[in-house]
Amino acid sequence: MSHNFKPGELALVISGGYMGETAELMHFVLPNEVVVSPTSGKKYQFRPSAGIGGWMCRFRDEWAIKHEKNLMPLRGDFAPEQQKAKEVEPCL
Repeated sequence: MSHNFKPGELALVISGGYMGETAELMHFVLPNEVVVSPTSGKKYQFRPSAGIGGWMCRFRDEWAIKHEKNLMPLRGDFAPEQQKAKEVEPCL
């Protein structure tokens, strides 16, 4: 499943930690990539058990890496499409 996310986009977390929170996507992290914590400056090696990468996400002042399958894009127009209503003429 690919949502074609881009850095800077917003997503809703739909599973796991931070569920229901809005996340700002910072950058995609590959398995075994060394990640520097934006808050502490510490280095971590991203070793997901699933063997797939994930998005470094910002939640207010906190950071986490979330797998794409646990994110739902928040982009585009959320208003329901309005259909033009046409008055029905009575049959005579």
